[in-house]
Amino acid sequence: MSNIVNQALAVANAKDPGPEQMRMHINKFSKMIATMTEGVAKDNWHLVLMGEAGQGKTQTVVDTLKNKKVKWTGIKGTTSAIGLYKFFYEHKDHSVIVIDDSDAIYDLPEATEMLKAAMDSKKIRKISWAKQNTNLQAMGIPSSFTMRARVILVTNKDLEAVPGKKMSKAQRLMKPVMDRAPKFKTGLPTRAWEIEYFKMMHESNEIICFKERKMGKKAQTDIIQFVVDNNEHFNSLSFRLIDKMCAYYKNNQDTWKELSMMTLV
Repeated sequence: MSNIVNQALAVANAKDPGPEQMRMHINKFSKMIATMTEGVAKDNWHLVLMGEAGQGKTQTVVDTLKNKKVKWTGIKGTTSAIGLYKFFYEHKDHSVIVIDDSDAIYDLPEATEMLKAAMDSKKIRKISWAKQNTNLQAMGIPSSFTMRARVILVTNKDLEAVPGKKMSKAQRLMKPVMDRAPKFKTGLPTRAWEIEYFKMMHESNEIICFKERKMGKKAQTDIIQFVVDNNEHFNSLSFRLIDKMCAYYKNNQDTWKELSMMTLV
């Protein structure tokens, strides 16, 4: 969350806002992620959602798609170009396909070419696999097919090339893809904004790991307060950081703070 990633937030930060103004801008920013996801669900566009890990990008996308009640699916983690092709074929009639935390594919020419075809602006898009592949043939998967699904990419990588700066391999390969979809970068300008965001999420009972780990109200308050009081010791604030603290807390309430300071800073 450490990068200035949104022009409106950057301007707001320059004005040295107080907590109320921060919350107002954060709410607007968060709603924009949901709005962009709704546009994908309505078959209006694809979406590239970038930002550091543990910010809640995926959760916002999933919650929005569930609320819109569209037919969607997702692929998460490491996959190959051929694996991506197979996944597209098997889910070609879905409304939305979410590709989450699969950053390795952005360095693969075959995968990025496939993404370029899949994220074209046409309503129905043709996806092809040019190479001979006996495994695909054995599974009854053709060498080309059409798909209707819109695509959402959720990634920790910055795939957007910066004018005047040397492009990474992923930025170079993904440039045609990035030209086909709106790009949305998540994050907050400073640590003060991050702290206010976590307070907001706690107050509205929206921190998922608290629910998943069945943390009581006292435990939740203890953890959030510990993060706020010691925020300068952590390289970054994220929901993954809180989740690890939850695990320590449930294991031993007498040592969780010491473990957090020893292993999470």
